[in-house]
Amino acid sequence: MKKQRVEETSHLDYISTLPNSLLCNILSSLKINEAVKTSVLSSNWRYVFTNPTNLTFNSENMLVKDYSFSNVCQISKVLIFNIKMKRASTFVSNVNKYLSRVTNVRKIDKLKVSFTFHNKGFGCNDLDEWIRFAVERNVEEIDLCLFEDNHLSAPNDSSFYVFPCDDIVCFNSFLKCLRLAHCVLAPQKPCYSFSTLEILDLFKVDLKSEEYVRILLSSCDNLERLSFSECYNMDYLKIEHSFCKKLKYLKVNLCLQLKAIILKSNDLETLEYVGSKVEFFFDTPMLKNFFGRVIESQGYNDENWLVCKLSTLLPHLKNLFLECSCMGEVMTNRFHTFQNLKHLEVIKVAIFRQDLSWIPIALNACPSLAKLKLHLRTYFNIDEELTHWFPRSPHNHLKEITLTGIRGYSSEIAIAIYLVKNAISLEKMIVDPRPRIYTGNGKCVCSEACESWNMIGRHKVENLLKQEVSSLVELLIL
Repeated sequence: MKKQRVEETSHLDYISTLPNSLLCNILSSLKINEAVKTSVLSSNWRYVFTNPTNLTFNSENMLVKDYSFSNVCQISKVLIFNIKMKRASTFVSNVNKYLSRVTNVRKIDKLKVSFTFHNKGFGCNDLDEWIRFAVERNVEEIDLCLFEDNHLSAPNDSSFYVFPCDDIVCFNSFLKCLRLAHCVLAPQKPCYSFSTLEILDLFKVDLKSEEYVRILLSSCDNLERLSFSECYNMDYLKIEHSFCKKLKYLKVNLCLQLKAIILKSNDLETLEYVGSKVEFFFDTPMLKNFFGRVIESQGYNDENWLVCKLSTLLPHLKNLFLECSCMGEVMTNRFHTFQNLKHLEVIKVAIFRQDLSWIPIALNACPSLAKLKLHLRTYFNIDEELTHWFPRSPHNHLKEITLTGIRGYSSEIAIAIYLVKNAISLEKMIVDPRPRIYTGNGKCVCSEACESWNMIGRHKVENLLKQEVSSLVELLIL
């Protein structure tokens, strides 16, 4: 009897006993066609898929058979057009069919669409309805990427789908996150539903003009994170005290038409800027973190260059992250003092050898610095001994130094030795051969160390550094 009871128990369907809301969450993480197939498992599962918490519409989910353009050079333009139209028609039809089966769902957490749509092109009216469907069900996150990477060419700016903020989203009061890519966002009047937004992330979005940007930002009362990446038709970014009153993080990345950034915010804590030379104006008493990179070489020799202005414009800065290739010239000529800087992080790119000249300038310019991270990138090996050492520049507060991407070249070791000799309060030094790749918001990912590190580089660095490092300093060589 005991054995029989065990066998019976082992056949119980524990998954079906889970709460329906939890089952809906589980099915929402599956592909849509997989979720629909669960309806045949039993009578209990027949309608579970009709209550999704997330809607994800992409080619992987909605096209059983996708279309390949691998031999596109041998296909006529007419045939390519017909294939694209057939593909789009099937995609739209499948989404509409699926939505017709889930009309009873009451709450949608997220709508994500990844497919190519053009302004007033095929399927745009359907996309409007999908957004409306989600909005009517109190959607909290909308993520639209309206151009697929595997298509032949990017659409012209004028053909971008226009996000229907004036007509569709105006009655929504639950939207917290809006991510848009390859579309137009240009509200002609304040969109009060945007007042609930906490995150606005725009990639290759046509903003039309400064006036539309002003209207957009004036609607975002609760916005905490704002990102413009490779956006079009934005000459000036101006945030007033009355706009985005809770904004803490702002990212501006490669918006090539931008001429000036004017920031007046009492809550902004972090600014990330990547791009060409622009004018800055700051009225930001809480701005303590800056991540920056200038992309054009002539910017390094100009008085308005980004780094040269920061110490004057942001004297209260605590954390500074920079990426550059000729730091030495800039700092030597025009680098002023950061009295309050505690953490300096630099990605230092060099073609042939690392430059030591900027290190003493940096130490003098940052008298309160406690943590220094140098992410070195040296592409070619001209490994010659350093013949000229710069005068000592003792630093009283620097306690932790991290060097990454080091290969064991003499110019790299010279930097490490100079820092060790001058950081009189040093407690810890980390040498990591893995280069860092910056991913944004102060975060980096590691790549592989060079092949010669374990055979040559590590032994060389260890021998030379141990001769200079005090026994009171923790030296960690990875």
